[in-house]
Amino acid sequence: MKRVALLAGAGLLSLGLVACGGKDAGEPMSEAKVAQQTADPARAFEAVAGRLKENDILGAVQLMVPAERMGELRAEWKKKMGDEVPSEEDRAEFAAMMTKLTASDAEQVLYAELEPALVKFESEMAAQMPMMIGMGQGFLMQGIQANTEMTEAQKKQSVDMVNALGTWLQTAKLTDRELAKKGVAVVVATARKLDLKALDDVRALDFDQAMGKFGIVFGGLKDIFALYGFDLNQSFASVKANLVSREGDLAKVGFSYSFLGQNLTGEAEMVEKDGRWYGKDSVEQLMKGLTEAEEEAVSEEVDSLQEESGEEAVPEEEAVD
Repeated sequence: MKRVALLAGAGLLSLGLVACGGKDAGEPMSEAKVAQQTADPARAFEAVAGRLKENDILGAVQLMVPAERMGELRAEWKKKMGDEVPSEEDRAEFAAMMTKLTASDAEQVLYAELEPALVKFESEMAAQMPMMIGMGQGFLMQGIQANTEMTEAQKKQSVDMVNALGTWLQTAKLTDRELAKKGVAVVVATARKLDLKALDDVRALDFDQAMGKFGIVFGGLKDIFALYGFDLNQSFASVKANLVSREGDLAKVGFSYSFLGQNLTGEAEMVEKDGRWYGKDSVEQLMKGLTEAEEEAVSEEVDSLQEESGEEAVPEEEAVD
């Protein structure tokens, strides 16, 4: 079963404090500002990185998605929250988790639970980490080279990132107790800023508000990574883009950025729609996702009608005369 707690446990550990010029969480950028920041392909690319640096997930989505599609995203979110009704078990688990994370003694309780895991990691896993990291790098490298959908430039960028991550993992102080305590404090502070006590609070959020909450957790995640020397804000701030070529409504943008001490470069394809520039891949993925969602909705509706009428669904191959 798909658990409605997607904004809860997974969200808390995977998605920052919305600090975008005093803008409230979930407040969209004006259309004029979006148009200004997407009028040029290179500027549009840099603008997305700027929004992510400021933990403005909603703003990043606005810059990455054509204006006419924002309404569809908002409608899809509303439908998803309305359809996925949580069980009483889901509700109880979420409430217990948020109560634990926001309690007055949350930092002490959580660290007491984490300490045995750190001890176990030190005694059982730490010595094997170099070998495991090397094996992981090799596995990822093979997957990158075997990918037929990536360009050579994309493969090189991915390989450089894997190497940088491997180097970082070899030196990161993953069992440092003081860093662990600070990390726990970030998790607790993030949970409190979310201000979500029940799953029904999550389901009541509209799309813009949900993006604001995603931003809160994204900021918390970045703060934890920064404790261990992985400064994503520095990477976002270092992004520089320039126009390589343009033909009609298509353009190629070259970009560079700093990632874990490595200077990386790459290229991205941009597409123009109504005078605004967007990442070609993000637009294509959105269109694919919306099409799949529509097909799934139609299929579910047909199945539902057939069940109500007592008919069985007919496989496509049997339906063709």
